[in-house]
Amino acid sequence: MIIWIYTISKNYHLPALVYILSFGLFLENLNELKQFKFIQKLQPDILTKEVNKFKELIIEVTFLIRALFFLLFGNLIETAELLNSETILWAIGITVGIYFIRIVFLKSFKLSISALLFLAPRGLITILLFLSIPAANAIYLANKSLIIQVIILTSLVMMVGFMSANRSNELVNNSNNHPE
Repeated sequence: MIIWIYTISKNYHLPALVYILSFGLFLENLNELKQFKFIQKLQPDILTKEVNKFKELIIEVTFLIRALFFLLFGNLIETAELLNSETILWAIGITVGIYFIRIVFLKSFKLSISALLFLAPRGLITILLFLSIPAANAIYLANKSLIIQVIILTSLVMMVGFMSANRSNELVNNSNNHPE
């Protein structure tokens, strides 16, 4: 069904991902739509079981696609682009800006900063959006080196943040288990 929606959308130059998102919302909300005769013909109880199996499959396939994509991404990175001294200061500034804005939003919504701060990944969608920019609209400074550096820096910050959050959680759990 997803491939069929995607093919029709491509043939008629429609936004395929919007229709696929709509289809996903439809599948997730079958229980709320049971009163309609059209939905009853789809046997929502059986379909819900199949949707759950589909979710499990999607989780596995998503991991595989991300792993393959980042393997390809790592293979395509040239050392000169990664170590480009013209863009590294901009990349650090953008990364600091990302996390500064994130702190401001987390504080304004009174959310815990500890774990949510580090969950600001850049990667697949950033690269896909960057590659979709037509050459006529490209900006000299926003080049491949800058994008790669921002992705690597945010990934490193996210990794270090999660590692430190896990250590602090282990310390809290160990101190709770061993009262003095």
